[in-house]
Amino acid sequence: MRHVESDDRPERPTLVILAAGQSTRFGRAKQLEPVGPGGGSLLEYAVYDALRAGFGHFVLVVRERQRDEFEARLRPMRGAGISLSLACQRLVHPDLVPLAPPGRVRPWGTGFAVLAAATSLRRRGAFAVCNADDFYGRVAYERLAHALAAPPPGIRAFAVTYSLADTLSAFGGVSRGLCEEQPDGTLLRMTEGLDLRLDGAAQPTGEGADASAVRPDVVGCTPSGAAIRVGADSQACMGLWGFFPDILPLLSRRFESFLAASPGIDDEFYLSETVSNLVVAERTRCGLVPAGKGWKGVTFPGDHEGVAVSLRQLTDAGAYPVDLWTPHVHAEPVRSAQASLFGPPQALPGGVATAPGRINLIGEHIDYNGLPVLPMALDRHIHLEFEALAHATVELEGDSAHGPFAFRLDRAAESAPAGHWSNYVRAAARGLLDHGVELRRGIRGTVTGTVPVAEGLSSSSALVVASALALLHANEEQVEALELAALLARAERHVGVQGGGMDQAASLCGQEGHALRIDFEPLRVTPVPVPEGWRWIIASSLTRAEKAGAVRELYNERRAQCAEALERVGRTSWLEVMEADQAEFATILAGAQKSLPLTLSRRFRHVATEGRRVIEAERALRGENMSAFGRLMNASHASLRDDFGVSTPALDEIVGVARDAGAAGARLTGAGFGGCAVALCGADEAKAVIEALIDGFYAPRGGVGRRALFVADASNGAIVTSE
Repeated sequence: MRHVESDDRPERPTLVILAAGQSTRFGRAKQLEPVGPGGGSLLEYAVYDALRAGFGHFVLVVRERQRDEFEARLRPMRGAGISLSLACQRLVHPDLVPLAPPGRVRPWGTGFAVLAAATSLRRRGAFAVCNADDFYGRVAYERLAHALAAPPPGIRAFAVTYSLADTLSAFGGVSRGLCEEQPDGTLLRMTEGLDLRLDGAAQPTGEGADASAVRPDVVGCTPSGAAIRVGADSQACMGLWGFFPDILPLLSRRFESFLAASPGIDDEFYLSETVSNLVVAERTRCGLVPAGKGWKGVTFPGDHEGVAVSLRQLTDAGAYPVDLWTPHVHAEPVRSAQASLFGPPQALPGGVATAPGRINLIGEHIDYNGLPVLPMALDRHIHLEFEALAHATVELEGDSAHGPFAFRLDRAAESAPAGHWSNYVRAAARGLLDHGVELRRGIRGTVTGTVPVAEGLSSSSALVVASALALLHANEEQVEALELAALLARAERHVGVQGGGMDQAASLCGQEGHALRIDFEPLRVTPVPVPEGWRWIIASSLTRAEKAGAVRELYNERRAQCAEALERVGRTSWLEVMEADQAEFATILAGAQKSLPLTLSRRFRHVATEGRRVIEAERALRGENMSAFGRLMNASHASLRDDFGVSTPALDEIVGVARDAGAAGARLTGAGFGGCAVALCGADEAKAVIEALIDGFYAPRGGVGRRALFVADASNGAIVTSE
């Protein structure tokens, strides 16, 4: 993450928000209509999203009589440090329209609104234009910001586009800029379509509709009244544009020509038609920027509820705070890539936090009982590229399956909906705060990774660890590794899974070429060398094992059963049971079998015997005795299957195929209920074991696809690097 100190890059672009519409069909000033769960208007969401995409200044074009109302609504935004100005769209203009035509009361249209904002624009900076009553989403602003920062040769304008059918209203006809594309991806022409609606009685196709269904055409008319019919998947411009300052004199001359043609009292100078005319006349080239399905808008009163529901869902998922204008919002870019485009960020710590997942070799479901385990850190990692913020907010985004979210650090204890990935980041923050670490600065960045998700390889704990390290680095704080592992293990339980401390300790304390003997109460980590010729094969059962999802209650039930079983046999410590001599150990097991109900007896037997298997496995590892280690793995799997009830038929089948192909031993790894198995073999047998798994397990199921099947190596622990 480079902190660039030169000033020769373009300044952050300005966003011009067209808010002077009369809202005739809506019935009131929809520009300021509360629609978000915290009362935010679509105008405010536009500012919020554009800020995070790198825009630095905002110009609101309003009508004169609404100026005071807008000023009042702008105060929270100005209080958050946002650069805002107002421009009034009037019927008269000192240079262009010195006198209002008789009978004219309607504004001159979107093209003239841009000219009204011209004096508030930076002379050399790029700028964008959007409508105040549309929700475009952060992705649209990000893509437009990047296009403005690095335009292809000759491109001086951009139109952000959406699939037409996804922009229609169920409550009446709407106006859209209909785009025709040239072979090189630029705009051929744009037609202003009016009263657009799906042909016939069919309803608009939304995001949840059947993608295979044939969409009916869209019908409407042009401003001249000519009927039009276009395909539902045609690209439409929703009024989100990008320009460079040299567009302004071209717009001005076009408006003069518009006036010279003696327009009627209702004719408007449309920005879409003007840009199209400039393209056709070869006065400019306009690039098209597809933005997916994020658009939402309010044209009719009936549209309001649907948009409100969508924003509530996004807020619940953590994409937006309830209150947009608390002090955490500043005019800063969201990612380091955008910072490099639009000027230097503040000189605050940033970097990349990298945390490995883990594979547990033996010792399952006993860490939360205080017994030792034997995992190793994987050579698969979670990466959190971040920049520090001067305010205490966390704003992160992931891949397409893990959308963006934000939260204030003073509200880290507030959870997102169960299963949402932001809860792991919240857990890290909460753990640090509960430990007394002062988090004055937040982080903003992007999470990527190579740890397979929901496969029992601890991707969630790796995210917790990476998040904690990034927050510590941003605040220039330090916590010793074992201390950090212990506090993060406690913190992750806030997600809802009452896990132990193995995963966090393995991720933080991993050592290349070594397994880890991890003891608890107190936490201790002892590296154990892995013999050079040993290979660990990881194989997915093709069933997700989400401890924060469907299996959470089953996992927590096992922990409660273990505690009950220990109490009912009159013991206070599992270590006391595990460390008993052979004769006493046999007596304890026999007594548990006699006194406990069948299920609790089986749980007791698994925990007691699994703890002793870990000690024997460490001895086999140090003695390079692969066959002994393999036998212990096989016994562990049988115990997890029969006594602890966490295996599945698919995991059992993987274990059987691997053993038949020459593996010394195999067992499920992680919490079970799906996820992965691990098989141990020599280097010479690894290829045969993998091929047997592909042929015997994956091929009948359609292939391994993108799920986990790989040879794992022991990795070093988590680290933060600065660039």
